[in-house]
Amino acid sequence: NIKKCCYMYFAPGRKKKKKSKKVNLVKVKGQNENEIESDEFYVTIDNKVIKQVTEAKFLGVTIDDQLNWQPHIDQLNRKLKSCCGRLYRLVSFLPSTLYSEIYHTLFESHLAYAISVWGGVSNATLEPLFFTQKKCIRIIFGDTEAFLEKFRTCARVREFGNQKLGQEFFEKEHTKPRFTEKKLLTVHNLYRYHCILECFKILKFRKPISMYGIFHRSQRKEDLLITPSPTIQFTYMASKLWNSFRQSAGPVRDFTQPIGGFKNSLKKHLLNGQAAEGYSQRIYMCDCTTPVVN
Repeated sequence: NIKKCCYMYFAPGRKKKKKSKKVNLVKVKGQNENEIESDEFYVTIDNKVIKQVTEAKFLGVTIDDQLNWQPHIDQLNRKLKSCCGRLYRLVSFLPSTLYSEIYHTLFESHLAYAISVWGGVSNATLEPLFFTQKKCIRIIFGDTEAFLEKFRTCARVREFGNQKLGQEFFEKEHTKPRFTEKKLLTVHNLYRYHCILECFKILKFRKPISMYGIFHRSQRKEDLLITPSPTIQFTYMASKLWNSFRQSAGPVRDFTQPIGGFKNSLKKHLLNGQAAEGYSQRIYMCDCTTPVVN
C-alpha cells in the first residue's frame, strides 16, 4: 500500500535543521499537489510522493533518523509508568507469592523487549527508565505500611521539637536491598545480560550467519572477540561486554555448555556484582573501553 509507505533519511550525529517555512507545490501525474520542503528532495513510486518521516515503529521498536533511540525510550518510559499505575491498583488484591511473576510479566517484559538493540545508549539516557523501574520495585516489593505510617499522624500530636519534618521523613525507600532479595536485574544489567547471552548463542550455533560474520574472533584465543570502532551499536557493545565478562568470570572455553546453564551462571555473576558494596552502574563491567588487538 503506497499510501502507507514512508522513508527515512538516516543522519546519525548530525544536528537537525530547522524546517523551512518555504514549500514548493509539486504536481505529480495522477495525484494531488503535495507540499514538499524546498531544501529537501522527495521520493516517488508510481508517480506518488512518499512521505518522509523522522521516526517510525518497526516490530515494536521506534527507530529515529538520528539512531540515538531517544523517541523509543521516551515512549517506553510512558508505557512503563502506565504499568506502574495499574500495578499500584492491583498489588493490594494479590498474594505476595505472585509479586515476582507479576513484575516479570507486566513490567520487565516491556522493559527488556529488544533491549540489546537500543540499550547501548549512555547512562544518562537510561536514567528515566531506571527511575521508573525503582518506582515499580517500591510499589510491588516496598514496605507500604511503613510508608503510610509516616502520614497517619499530624504535627500537633508529635513530640515537642519534632513537629517540623526533616529531610529523612521525605527520603524514599532504598531499592538496592529489594533488587538483591528478589534477584532482579536493573535496566543496565538487563542490557548486559541480553547482549552477552545473544553473543554466546551466536558464537555457539554460528547462526544467523549474517550476525556471526560481523564478529571477529581472535586467532590466539577462541573465546576472545576483537572489538570494532567504538559505537553504541550491538556489534561493538556485545563484543566489549563479552570480553569484560570473560575477564571477570573466567574464559569461556566450552561452547558446548547448555544455554540454560550459561544463563544461570551469567545472571548469578551480574547479581553478585550488582549486590557488591560500592557498586556503580557507571563503572561495573565498563572497564574494557579500548579495542582488543589481535
